[in-house]
Amino acid sequence: MTPEHGSDAPLGEGSPGPRRPVRAGPAVAFDLETTGVDPFSDAPVSFAFVWREAGGAPVSEHGLVNPGRAIPPAATRIHGITDAMVADSPDLATVTAGLAARLEGVWREGGVVVGMNVAYDLTMVESLCARLGLATLAERGVGAVVDVLVLDRHVDRYRRGKRTLSDLCAHYGVVLDGAHSAVVDAAASLELFERLVERYPELAVTPTERLTETLAGWHREWLAGFSQYLERKGEGPVDPGRYDWPLHAAP
Repeated sequence: MTPEHGSDAPLGEGSPGPRRPVRAGPAVAFDLETTGVDPFSDAPVSFAFVWREAGGAPVSEHGLVNPGRAIPPAATRIHGITDAMVADSPDLATVTAGLAARLEGVWREGGVVVGMNVAYDLTMVESLCARLGLATLAERGVGAVVDVLVLDRHVDRYRRGKRTLSDLCAHYGVVLDGAHSAVVDAAASLELFERLVERYPELAVTPTERLTETLAGWHREWLAGFSQYLERKGEGPVDPGRYDWPLHAAP
């Protein structure tokens, strides 16, 4: 059962042992811009990690990626990245190895990986690692993951309207200037996470070691309802692999 807003009870409480609150480790936002919408067959064309230094200033690590294939015009219309722009950028294998190592490092330090629909980005890295013969995220050990969309759907589930990144930023008062840039989207998701923690204090005392498990449950709960909605409309149910979170299983 979800605690009442303003409660001091940790979400997902129940496991014994020491607890690190959400803010104990670094929160590092992660985002990819890609060749398409399939995390199992598409590839990144840019990436970004955004976090805050001790003084509060945001810092980013970002770059372009040569995906080893033509970037579809439809994708370029969204993020603005062309084949010519990535022609001299690091190749897919090099970048994938770096992304996996960076994510592993965040989790090893007790940090939280934050994003908007971040299961998509993490699943793409996982799939690429498997295809390229690298140690997967699952093999390295997935730590705390927070998706601001999953959080928002849970804590404010009855709010009407869309919940795109732009919509969430407008609702929580986050400035979004230049959506569909990996750096901008990652920075926005980090600030959204911070705003959500401020607005819902129960999130601030959720132990980091329970975050992924807790949000996975919330994701599955929402997805089951969404799948039932699709079926009532005469459409097919959601693919079972999407119930796995934060790494979706292949169809």
